Amino acid sequence: MSTNINNLNDIKTQSFLERLLDYKAVIFISFGIGIRLFMLAFYYYTHIIDPSKSWGDVAINFRGSYYYPPFTMSLLGFFRVISFGIVEIFAFWAFLLEIIAVVLFYFVLKSFKMSNLMYVYGLFLINPFFFLNNVFSLENCGYHITDSFFFIFFFIALFFYPREEKWSRYLFYIFLAFSAVQKFYTLPIIGFFFLKFLIEKDWEEMKKFLICIVPIVFVFLISPIFFIDNYFSVYILWNELGEDVLPLYIRLIIIAIISLSYIFFRLKKAGIIEITFFSILIMVIFLFFSKPFIRYFQPLLIYGILTPYVFFTFTLNLGFIKRKIIFDNHLLVFYSSFILVGIAYLIIIFLL
Repeated sequence: MSTNINNLNDIKTQSFLERLLDYKAVIFISFGIGIRLFMLAFYYYTHIIDPSKSWGDVAINFRGSYYYPPFTMSLLGFFRVISFGIVEIFAFWAFLLEIIAVVLFYFVLKSFKMSNLMYVYGLFLINPFFFLNNVFSLENCGYHITDSFFFIFFFIALFFYPREEKWSRYLFYIFLAFSAVQKFYTLPIIGFFFLKFLIEKDWEEMKKFLICIVPIVFVFLISPIFFIDNYFSVYILWNELGEDVLPLYIRLIIIAIISLSYIFFRLKKAGIIEITFFSILIMVIFLFFSKPFIRYFQPLLIYGILTPYVFFTFTLNLGFIKRKIIFDNHLLVFYSSFILVGIAYLIIIFLL
């Protein structure tokens, strides 16, 4: 009884700001969802008053871009069909896919048994770097539907990874493979996982990996050679774009040095999740020096969120507010995102 009275007295002595901060998780989540709904309405409003306004990447994907792998093209084609030739409907699908991706990440955090789940998820929803790259744009429309495709498959894979059921590991590899053939970010896992299981002589895991990964990669990345005309034009185009930044051999040398260093000094000790995100790092470095978009590095922030670590704690006492501040990996990812946003704008201004 006395404990309840003490807690009630503590609440009464809190300032309004302190009581507000007690509900920060709910506030972050509400704001994160609300701002996405607002931006959808904003895009439709601006295009109603100015029909000539560009829909950005949404319009490029709607018209039928040929800069993507076959699996991505198939997904884009499906959503074009169910848009009935209307770009405004296609834009709604882009919005919905982004919402599906961020909702899936909640279940990823839950599957990883993330402590302080709602707070962590709220920070993710209001992360400025994710919001800038997937939703926000004043010039046209900020949705990147192909990135949403990737995150949906990738988050489903991450959801299954911590689960203990035997079949969950198969689903992890299957959805990881679909993410790889869709956006290439996770494609290097094929080599790194193979070497990892070979070094450890883990034949059971090797079997699961090969059964799940190889057929999907063959169907969507290798077999199109035989029935798609000019199939390699996509890769040639990306290489030509990269030649304006760095010659191909320099990009390959950079990737080879980083990869070999990791293989010799870290691979044996690394876990599956770490190797997965290192594979993403390798690919996004290559892609960045082919076409310098900072949004390629988005998936790496997910690793920062999923890797719990407390750097330091301190007590903030400003008179009107007194709280214990825990600076952990979640705050590091959130604040570093502002830096990435700044770098993105600098690239847009000076390089693109």
